[in-house]
Amino acid sequence: MNLVILAAGKNTRLDTGIPKSLVTLNGETLMSRHIRIFKACGVEKFCIISGYGSNKLQAALPLLSKTHNADITILHNERFDLENGFSVFRAKEWVEKNGMNDFFLTMGDHVFDPDFVNEFVEKSSSLENTLQLAVDMPGESNKHIDIDDVTKVLVDSDGFIDSIGKTIPDYNRYDTGLFRLKAEVFNTFQKSFDNEEYTISESVSKLMAGREAKSVLVEGYTWNDVDNPDDLQSTINLMDQNLL
Repeated sequence: MNLVILAAGKNTRLDTGIPKSLVTLNGETLMSRHIRIFKACGVEKFCIISGYGSNKLQAALPLLSKTHNADITILHNERFDLENGFSVFRAKEWVEKNGMNDFFLTMGDHVFDPDFVNEFVEKSSSLENTLQLAVDMPGESNKHIDIDDVTKVLVDSDGFIDSIGKTIPDYNRYDTGLFRLKAEVFNTFQKSFDNEEYTISESVSKLMAGREAKSVLVEGYTWNDVDNPDDLQSTINLMDQNLL
């Protein structure tokens, strides 16, 4: 198993002078936490997509590799001014070079309960769709989520994704920012780019039409997106409560 971590964003809402993935919480950077948790779930190779502050991520690589005894590659996305789908596409050469049939994908500024990750790894292994997205049911365990900023998902009774976006009026799930993708997904991203569509959600929408985008419900665990100062504080609070 292999993981791509997107860490190219410009940090316009949480500008600490470093990539958000290098923010330290409870003595550990968010990036180090990702590598520790996913390696424990069986991930063997990691690819970090850098952009803003790429030199600082590169400087952190030796310690990350040594601490976790992990195979970590950093690829720089020079167009980090574009949306996150373009950063996903930057991993194409790494996926192809290593002969991967599929890979996991997450964001460097997300935080997951280790049991959340483990359940998604187990549940996604038996699915055959091009894209599998870990979703959560709105409820008590995610009441801290910023409802205006979270990506919302509408899924049907079979778990297929019918709609996705931050402003869709009807939804029954939250996008948690954790995916399992087949390598062929890069063809869909290229089609999106041809239409000047650069978000992950826009490529998911294209896969929806062919019933190739399916949700995987993982509920009852804590997760968060550290996107702004309020998110940072809520994550600290969750860690203080031993919920993360």
